[in-house]
Amino acid sequence: MLARIVLGALFILTGAAKAYDPGTFATEIQRYNLIPWMPGAIVAVYLPWLEILAGALLVLKRFERGALLLISCLLFVFTFALASATFRGLGIDCGCFGKAFTATGTVFPLVRNFLLLAFTGYLWFGDQ
Repeated sequence: MLARIVLGALFILTGAAKAYDPGTFATEIQRYNLIPWMPGAIVAVYLPWLEILAGALLVLKRFERGALLLISCLLFVFTFALASATFRGLGIDCGCFGKAFTATGTVFPLVRNFLLLAFTGYLWFGDQ
């Protein structure tokens, strides 16, 4: 239960931090050099709200499996982007928390994402 609340609250927090300033988040997305500017700008507007919704549903235990599936998918995409940036030697901030935390690079967030994926695994298989 604690893992579910922590994971959901983290997604609410990160989504809210990015939703507050989608322009900065769009710039962070662009620094990954994975998608063109316009799709990145669209992602920057809508993705934070998706994170907030998924986190809130997980915390409230509403549509819990759907929210957990969405969070798991988001974590896989985020982890891929971070790994890609790390392996390509991009010296960028992860952009994970919007302007709330900066200068985290990509290695620490990559490790954090693997731990969060372990949380999701526990919620999928261990928290019955």
